[in-house]
Amino acid sequence: MSEVVGQQVDSVALKKASDDAVSAYIKVLENFYSFLISFALTQATMKFADGWIKDGLAASTVGRGVLYLSLLVTIVPFYQGMNRFLYETHVVRPIGKPDSRSSPMLLDLYAFLLMSCILFAMGRFLDDPKSFFYLWSALLVLDVVWSVIVWWIQDSRRPIWAGNNAVWLVLAWGYCEAIDYWSPLPAYMAFFDPLAPYGFVVFEVGRTVCDYIINWRFYFPFEYRGQ
Repeated sequence: MSEVVGQQVDSVALKKASDDAVSAYIKVLENFYSFLISFALTQATMKFADGWIKDGLAASTVGRGVLYLSLLVTIVPFYQGMNRFLYETHVVRPIGKPDSRSSPMLLDLYAFLLMSCILFAMGRFLDDPKSFFYLWSALLVLDVVWSVIVWWIQDSRRPIWAGNNAVWLVLAWGYCEAIDYWSPLPAYMAFFDPLAPYGFVVFEVGRTVCDYIINWRFYFPFEYRGQ
């Protein structure tokens, strides 16, 4: 009898140790990409503030402000999604579906680090809307590819957010190609010339809004709302 109880205690202890190890690894990963993202925000904020002090309320300052706000709109759901995915996939899923496959944590590690590095680079190019747009595009492409791989491995719910990213990315590129094709714009649209390079921000914001609408329960589950 004592041997059976001892084995049960040992199995419980081993299970707790395993769960603690996973939680510790997730915490290290969260700290890693949180550092990169906070660095991206710090860099972007300093760049925007320095430009404002130097140029005042000039057109360049307004442009940097538009890209700065669009960076915030992009960073928040990506950072929130990273945290929620790690918790759902590597903490909740093994409990609810112990026999199911989860995405390799190493895959998630590299994907999230690359995304964080791209966000950091975006904060560097507040003065260059074209480079900023290319980096945003790379971020969405990486997220779509990673999401499809995870979906294939886990055989979980369809990655609707990946489809949302793809749709808005195609629309944004369509807009940019149209602007390049019609450049210079007709005389009656000359007032739009300085704003045209920043027009993709509308699609960037639209992507985030649709992302929250589609995945509201993922980002804000009932337990997060005190229900």
